[in-house]
Amino acid sequence: MTAELTNLEAPIKINGKNIKNRIVVPPMADFGLTNPDGLVNERHLKHYQSFAEGGAGLIIIEACATSRLKEPRNTIGIFEDRCLEGLTLLANAAKKNHAVSVVQMMNSGLSVMSESSLKEISRSQFLAYRDDFVSAAIRCKTAGFDGVELHAAHGFYLNQVTECNNRMDEYADGTRLLAELIIGVKEACGSDFLVDVRFGHHNKKELLKIAKTAESAGADFLNVSFGCSGFDGCPEAFPYETTVFMASLVKEVSEIPVICVGGITSAKQAEDILEKGYADMAAVGRGHLCDPSWANKVLGGMEPELCRNCRSCLWYIDGRKCPARKNGGIKHE
Repeated sequence: MTAELTNLEAPIKINGKNIKNRIVVPPMADFGLTNPDGLVNERHLKHYQSFAEGGAGLIIIEACATSRLKEPRNTIGIFEDRCLEGLTLLANAAKKNHAVSVVQMMNSGLSVMSESSLKEISRSQFLAYRDDFVSAAIRCKTAGFDGVELHAAHGFYLNQVTECNNRMDEYADGTRLLAELIIGVKEACGSDFLVDVRFGHHNKKELLKIAKTAESAGADFLNVSFGCSGFDGCPEAFPYETTVFMASLVKEVSEIPVICVGGITSAKQAEDILEKGYADMAAVGRGHLCDPSWANKVLGGMEPELCRNCRSCLWYIDGRKCPARKNGGIKHE
């Protein structure tokens, strides 16, 4: 530990869960990892255990499919009980070294559906997708995870509902579905089961509306990222990426902890962000992909492996090809 990282190394308690530091591994898919059957395999276990042993306080498992739909990429499935055996092993791996771990729950949305707009989805099917999220959360609880994250960012289904909604029923206000999901998961899994929302919106007013709705419904923390499109209104002089600015806006109106993400590659950056009060926790993506021991190293005053900035990022092809990660101490067979 170093005196210069007093904010980053400080523990935080969220709904009774003690998180040992403010370092978050954000949800990031390894595109060469998951098989077409969607079941957890040995490489997933090594992948996430390396983050846990590497010292991060909070680990968010990559987006996992709540409904059985034809995905554009191979995605971990949490849509049926057959997934439970692997999920249980994954929970054990991701919670090593006293890490707290939640699963990001995702429906890919219109890109994998027969409908071309939200209003074309029948009411019964719309409610079935809602219920799939709750059923998936129960599986995550049964497997031993500490909670779940609703993926309402990056243009996926819940983001489409909150930002690009053209329904004509009571769900025309997309925040209604989000609130029902938070309440439904809490009722099904218990009040002590963590629920957070990863969300974004191009409009400040709507961004803050989502934050307030989630908090009022019982969310335990918030994870701010981009929505369906870019955000309107980040000042040119702001020293960090737009998503960090968005998190700072949410932080101003929220009583629950806020996670920021986006271009945070060094401990100095993360500490400065927390020191300035832009967020309560900092998600470090690329740093952990390149060196799963990023947290232990920076808190111990050591230099982690750095991204090589390959012209074409090899992670998007297969994480095993990342040259920095090979030196960072994890070599998947």
